[in-house]
Amino acid sequence: MDTPVDQMPLYPNPPEEQRVRALFCGDNKGQIQVVAQEIALVDPEPIRISTAREVRHVPQAENASICAIPGFYGFPSVVESTLKEQPVVALATEVPGQYVRATGAQLHQMCLNHASFDTHFTSALTGTPATKEQDQQAIEQAVQTFTARRIEARLDETLAIPPLPETAQRIIALAEDPMFDLGDIVTIIESDPAIAARIMGWANSAFYGTSTPSKTLNDAIMRVLGFDMVFNMALGMAIGDCLNLPESHVSGASPYWLDAVYSAATVEALSRQATNNKQLNPGTGYLTGLLSNFGTLVVGHVFPPQYANICRIQEANPGIGYPEIDQHVLHVNREVMAASLLELWDLPEEITTAVRFQNVGGYVGEHQDYVALLRLAQDLLCYGPQDLHEDSRLTATQMGISGQGIEAVAEVILSAQNELSDLALSLGQ
Repeated sequence: MDTPVDQMPLYPNPPEEQRVRALFCGDNKGQIQVVAQEIALVDPEPIRISTAREVRHVPQAENASICAIPGFYGFPSVVESTLKEQPVVALATEVPGQYVRATGAQLHQMCLNHASFDTHFTSALTGTPATKEQDQQAIEQAVQTFTARRIEARLDETLAIPPLPETAQRIIALAEDPMFDLGDIVTIIESDPAIAARIMGWANSAFYGTSTPSKTLNDAIMRVLGFDMVFNMALGMAIGDCLNLPESHVSGASPYWLDAVYSAATVEALSRQATNNKQLNPGTGYLTGLLSNFGTLVVGHVFPPQYANICRIQEANPGIGYPEIDQHVLHVNREVMAASLLELWDLPEEITTAVRFQNVGGYVGEHQDYVALLRLAQDLLCYGPQDLHEDSRLTATQMGISGQGIEAVAEVILSAQNELSDLALSLGQ
């Protein structure tokens, strides 16, 4: 098909607000080319309204670039209508990072030359609120919007979430008893064979590098893990067991429990390297990482249809974080919901604060070190020790974690990947 691409001038380094991207969506009728601002959130719902088709994002090869010239591929196109009103737009080409310059009037003419639909996508996105003052109100408004259920006094009743599991209740009660001993915690954990098996497997993993495997829970606690670590591991596993994994998921994303156990192990390992902060507890760090994405379970449980929509939008907008998508769909962030529920279950403030503020950059306040440690762990898992963001390097330096320490953590996580995968698999069953 003839296209004007060769006749359009290249546009090096255009301003972000002028950049236009494209993606493919499809159904059993075929594919559609979607053309939108790079900063816009491509939502399948406006496409459905415009085309009367239920389409989903069609994944492309990693780093592939799709031409944003309407009709370039011979497919019908859905074009963000406001682009046709712009004096200048920068249309992505099939060469990654390359754009061509056009006017809105030219874009309008391109749409007239083939089957095309107009729609509107929002670019007014917000992430996780930086303060907690409006959290409860936001949760109640979301529930009121998406359910016919009357707002109750307590969040766990409002959201129809199962009560805190008995094992978790017993662990929390035991932690408040200054007279507890080894036998008490062993008795609680052995009452849940699945949790006991997971803890034994982790104690004998390459992560700890013990030369002699533990054969009993007593030995695993006394010689390898310690009371704090076992308390927090068992508590996190019991809480995770109370909600089922959502049926919907983001194509290509890591499984929920795989992310959770990698985050937990990384936060724990980093806390042991933090020489400038002796108050950081590795067990608390482990639980912080294990529950960092608990909001996914909460949202998937409370709002199944809306969570399915969030997953579809994530697939179509890989450059936009899920906090902004949560706000767009639900008007409340999953971390806000998770932290509120964990507070009702009387979990330690260090945990609820880290979960709540993990996506708030530069958070300063109570338990800020656990927030920063969780963000550092997530950055390390995402980018590796060589490509950490500058703020993560600053966090590491402030906590006394050297470059060698970061490398050591990455190495120990890599060496334990088989055990981490096995633990994630057992938690997901």
